[in-house]
Amino acid sequence: MKFFGIMILVAGLALSVFALNMKVDVDVAPRDFGYGVRTPAMSVANVNLMEQRQNLLIFAGALSVVGAILTGFASMQPAAPAPVPVVLKEGEGLLDFLNEQPSASSGTASGETQRPPLHGKDVA
Repeated sequence: MKFFGIMILVAGLALSVFALNMKVDVDVAPRDFGYGVRTPAMSVANVNLMEQRQNLLIFAGALSVVGAILTGFASMQPAAPAPVPVVLKEGEGLLDFLNEQPSASSGTASGETQRPPLHGKDVA
């Protein structure tokens, strides 16, 4: 799809270069109308040729945009799959100490429960 998009983009750009180099004027031969009225030889802009150039430029622009969109979407990498969640067994979690029951042989005389240490230090 990326190759197809690049080909369309290049075709659109080539068509726009061709359209911009189109000749839109016509040569008019000199003419004598009589009584001393003459027209010199000159180039005159042709409305039909200007419309053809305009239509070619519009079509080339549309081709270029479509080619750029196809190339851009084809260049996108698929998203990485989500990581597999880690399943912890009982007693392996970081906050499992919150679910612990106080032990009867904690060594406190007054019946208070002993709190787990904070950050590895006992805070009194």
